[in-house]
Amino acid sequence: MIPRLIIPIIVALTALYSTSSAKDSLYFREDWKETAFALPITPEHVANSKLRMEIHGPGKLGIKKSHHDEIENDPFYVWSGMCEMPWALSLRKTGKRVDLSSSDASVRWRSRQSGNHGLHLLIKLPGEHWFISEQSDAGQEWHDFEFRIQDLTWRHYSIIKAVAEERVSTPSLAKVEQIGFTDQKAGKSSKFSSRLDWIEVRGTERTAPPQTPPVVRAKRVSTETPETVRAYQNLVYAKYGDRELSLDLYQPKTGKGPFPAVVFIHGGGWYKGDPSSYTALAQHLADKGYVTLNIFYRLSGEAPFPAAIHDCKSAVRWARANAQTFRIDPNKIGSVGGSAGGHLSGLLGASGNSSKLNKDGTHLDFASNLQACVVMAGSMDLTSEVSRQSASEDPRRRMNTFMGGAWNDARSMFELASPITHVSKSTPPMLFMDGEFDSPGERYSKIINKLDTFGIHNESHVIKDAPHPFWSSHPFFDPSLKILTEFFDQFLKSD
Repeated sequence: MIPRLIIPIIVALTALYSTSSAKDSLYFREDWKETAFALPITPEHVANSKLRMEIHGPGKLGIKKSHHDEIENDPFYVWSGMCEMPWALSLRKTGKRVDLSSSDASVRWRSRQSGNHGLHLLIKLPGEHWFISEQSDAGQEWHDFEFRIQDLTWRHYSIIKAVAEERVSTPSLAKVEQIGFTDQKAGKSSKFSSRLDWIEVRGTERTAPPQTPPVVRAKRVSTETPETVRAYQNLVYAKYGDRELSLDLYQPKTGKGPFPAVVFIHGGGWYKGDPSSYTALAQHLADKGYVTLNIFYRLSGEAPFPAAIHDCKSAVRWARANAQTFRIDPNKIGSVGGSAGGHLSGLLGASGNSSKLNKDGTHLDFASNLQACVVMAGSMDLTSEVSRQSASEDPRRRMNTFMGGAWNDARSMFELASPITHVSKSTPPMLFMDGEFDSPGERYSKIINKLDTFGIHNESHVIKDAPHPFWSSHPFFDPSLKILTEFFDQFLKSD
């Protein structure tokens, strides 16, 4: 029989052993799929089916999943040699978090660096709080490296710019949502780069709080080009030094033209995203008799406002400069965008005659004004109290990064970037569209009043059961396309 005094000791030791074992358990490991090299790396290259990958920063399209069959002991790895701007890669485990607050918590990986480059550890906490370790791995040959979490010090990390910012006290690491890595130097070929073969995280796994399910389960729309449409990929429409901006153009195969044109502007908080979110919509509008231009533009991590709107205007001018080549009617051009792209679409339409926003960019001998403009879930007044409060409370600092400063330091830019400040008698007809579950109508009341004072046609539509965003998924795609087509037919096809 065990003495009564011994029992508490045994229980305590058992609990201590169990806790230690749990805290030292493997949370996840990622080795990357053993497939041919690819640029950029995509979520399909993640081998662990429980993990989801995100890439970040203005250099993210340069992150390569690399491999060389002819080189001995060459693993399948992530390579930064083509990241000419800052970048980061992060992983999250579906439905889980990890507690890294114990003394046993660690992150290990196998890596190799070149040219004084080093890999830093990256973590994300709830509420979009990102941090980067001050310590880094700078080993010049393939080697295993371990970060003991309790030994690290941290800086705030701008996920928009993909750069380290101010130093912070050690954050609470009990609820880590994403873990990743980043190299704070630009890649310049194999001689100046970082490589990561595998990564494993040890800590205590926790279940993430459940998310509210959508009212309607959305399904991504296929982006297979219709047989009636001709596609031109990666057409360069603007160039700034070595930096090229491209667009994908879709053109009707039948009909002599010239056809009206529509510029598509993607969203993503001005700091992320790409034209793929509008590929289906651009393709299907082309099927309705339009030349559509689905554009890349400079994101805020690369260049703050007004760079993005200069790019949008350059795309319109490019369309006019190349009207004959692509059978475009230069007198019938519209735009459409959603979220941050909705804001830029609205600004593009409203600021057609703005001297301040039409002096930079390319093809300046052509006009950038529009004949129709569509805004989907985009802010029209960045100076409003609601917008300013949202900007000040945003841990990602999206609007402040886009504006190049906070309200007190960049007020003139907030005003210049607000479509409502540019509305005049020459503003084209505007259409506003929202999802039913995305604050329908709240963004537009003031600009609608101003449009009404000038007698400018405007209309508003709400997509039933739709969230934010809604324009690339079924069952919201077809009603959105119908509304766009009817609006553009009225103002870009009629005489």
